[in-house]
Amino acid sequence: MTRQLINTGIIPNDGQGDSLRDAGGKMNNNFQELYTALGNGTALTIVNNNLITATGANKITFLYQTLADLPDAATYHGMFAHVHGENASYYAHSGAWVKIADANKSIGMFSDVDFSAAATNGQALIYDSGSQTWKPGDVSAGGGGGGGATSFLGLTDTPVTYSGLAGGFLQVNGTADGLQIVAAFSIDKLSDVDTTTTTPTSGQVLKWNGTKWVPGDDATSGGGGTDADTLDGLDSTYYLNYNNLNNKPSVPTSILTLTDTPATFSGSAGRTVKVNAGGTALEFVADAGGGASTLNDLTDVTISTPAQGDVLYYNGTGWVKQNGPTMRWDVGAAGSSNYTFTGPGFASATNDPVLYLMRGHTYIFVNGTGSSHPFEFRVSNGGAEYSSGVSGSKTGTQVLEVPMDAPSTLYYQCTIHSAMGNTINIVS
Repeated sequence: MTRQLINTGIIPNDGQGDSLRDAGGKMNNNFQELYTALGNGTALTIVNNNLITATGANKITFLYQTLADLPDAATYHGMFAHVHGENASYYAHSGAWVKIADANKSIGMFSDVDFSAAATNGQALIYDSGSQTWKPGDVSAGGGGGGGATSFLGLTDTPVTYSGLAGGFLQVNGTADGLQIVAAFSIDKLSDVDTTTTTPTSGQVLKWNGTKWVPGDDATSGGGGTDADTLDGLDSTYYLNYNNLNNKPSVPTSILTLTDTPATFSGSAGRTVKVNAGGTALEFVADAGGGASTLNDLTDVTISTPAQGDVLYYNGTGWVKQNGPTMRWDVGAAGSSNYTFTGPGFASATNDPVLYLMRGHTYIFVNGTGSSHPFEFRVSNGGAEYSSGVSGSKTGTQVLEVPMDAPSTLYYQCTIHSAMGNTINIVS
């Protein structure tokens, strides 16, 4: 129930406050709720034994004289109480009162500690598995009864003496069941060194055999002589001098001494060197015979009777002569709405540009779209095909040699998509 307040009015006897009957009813209701919460409705049962103090902080205390005075732990689960006679505190849990440890309590209060036998000086708590409790007991220094060794030598798996082992190292013994002290370690203890398979002799060094470092002769110290079977890894001044090697190879000093070149220069004045027809060696050839003496002698050049002003023009398979300037554009597509031009005048792909072609000049259009967008020259937008001076394929490379009598305006257009194309202005 919400706490009920008595209306006292504004001024005495103004008739605006609660009547005495109403005010008394509210007071009775408030007290009834308190007595019900803290007792049985008639008397206080939870807070009793003069627990509500009128001094100090005016707090509710939970003070009981003896453990027997505590109420039923199952009924008041979670309750806290102080038992004055024991100078101890308890809380109710799982139907029992549990004592709370504090700084003033002995370790003997714990359920798994048994002090039925009084502890004596120097004893320790030793676990008794039979009673599952800790009890006072003696600790033996020599083992047994739960004791242990007091020194390293007293351990069962360690050496029994340090005598004669000054500066030694500790390692697992050969039978892998204990520790031992060794006076010093041999280099053979390293995992990548093997000096036991081959016993080293005086003057030898460690050499890598591909798996481990093993004893071997030191070639740089002279050994049985000054000849070496390999130069690998040797850095003495003797072996760095090529002339000191007895088995040095013969190094050719001229092209004629090589095994796959001609044997003589005689009669080959002015000739050139090329690979022979069998692809096995070099040979000398005369310019007029096996070599090229003119541009037309080259296999990828086809020209005859060139005239002044002619230029070389690559027609897709070889170089041929061309009378007049030539320009080439690569033609692509942006969807089905625009051709794209890349080449002279267009640093990047440009959609359907207006072209300016000069009479008497040759222009090459490389249609990379193939049959998807055939490229055609026309006399008008959507008009008839213009074919004068036109050669090649509409779906590949097409050449337009602009006639001197070409009209001032032509058009390029896709034969499938009419939106692709633009004007060609013919200028002189």
